[in-house]
Amino acid sequence: MDIGEPAPDPLTGMTPAERKRAQELAILEAVYDLSNFRSVISRERPDFALSRSIGSKPLGVEVTQLFFHESHARFNLIAGYAHRLWSGGSHLHKNDVKTLKSVRVKISDAEGDVRYPDLPAVMMETPSIAEYRTALRDVILTKTGRGYDLGEFSHVNLVILDWFDLSFNATDYRTDRFFDDEVREALRECPFREVLLVLHNTARDTNDDFDQVARPDARIVPLQQLLAMERFYAAGHSIDKQSSGDLRDVAELNRLTIDHVSRVQGYGQPVECEGRPFLHYRGTLIELSDRGMQIRESSDSELPNYPTSIIPDRLEPRIEQRVTQEISANIFGFGFARPANRANPWEFRSIA
Repeated sequence: MDIGEPAPDPLTGMTPAERKRAQELAILEAVYDLSNFRSVISRERPDFALSRSIGSKPLGVEVTQLFFHESHARFNLIAGYAHRLWSGGSHLHKNDVKTLKSVRVKISDAEGDVRYPDLPAVMMETPSIAEYRTALRDVILTKTGRGYDLGEFSHVNLVILDWFDLSFNATDYRTDRFFDDEVREALRECPFREVLLVLHNTARDTNDDFDQVARPDARIVPLQQLLAMERFYAAGHSIDKQSSGDLRDVAELNRLTIDHVSRVQGYGQPVECEGRPFLHYRGTLIELSDRGMQIRESSDSELPNYPTSIIPDRLEPRIEQRVTQEISANIFGFGFARPANRANPWEFRSIA
């Protein structure tokens, strides 16, 4: 089968440093509409400084990419490498021989009719969710270890472009798709107000033609906010159950939940907003009301100076112990991940 010529390289002629910077800019544009900022300055540690107005402190943004291993990164980032392997060419690194396997495959449609009898392909081992979470933890820790002068900025966010392409339904997922205790710890200890993960929504619309290649659909998951929601929901659910109907109202449950998440679990602090107590964790405010869990976020702007709220409520020690033990295994189901500004940030053609 003639596979034709390799796709043109939109970054041809660039030095390695220029290619890296062009890719970082494309990833930045997947998350931020740069027309909303007065200036966008490329720099190091963090990679970008985004200013909305003269005299205001800029928002700092560090950008990185998430791969399973170095062979995976080379396959996706070196122009023409996939075509080289499809064509029977040699591997570029000795480690790639075992991890990037050139094969021929036969593809049939749903009725069993052969559509492509001899298609070149490159096979890679599919990582597990546990391996994915380890890689996610490692990239957060690596970026944390770089060190940032936070005094220059209102705050710093981290943007991660996810190349794993594991199954993800943006309208129905659980927090353990991303979190284990080590990822939670890395997020809690890192300097980033928000960690914005850009990944494929692999769920297909029921109207899609399954004979066609799925349309790119990049989504953004704010991991710090998701972590705050998970911890708040898990604690509130457990406190409500363990209290056996003894709570006076939702306002008491809200105070007890804020106290447990902040004092016992170590996420955020109680603050007062509009005369009511909220949990303030990074760029997220959370309260429990008669309408359910209410979220306010400010991951991209300067935060108001919320006064600290004193929470006098405490669970009885035996109930607090049971809640703490129970929530360690609790996860949170969620059904939204906002679309990215670029539907396919894994392709860098638009920045040439």
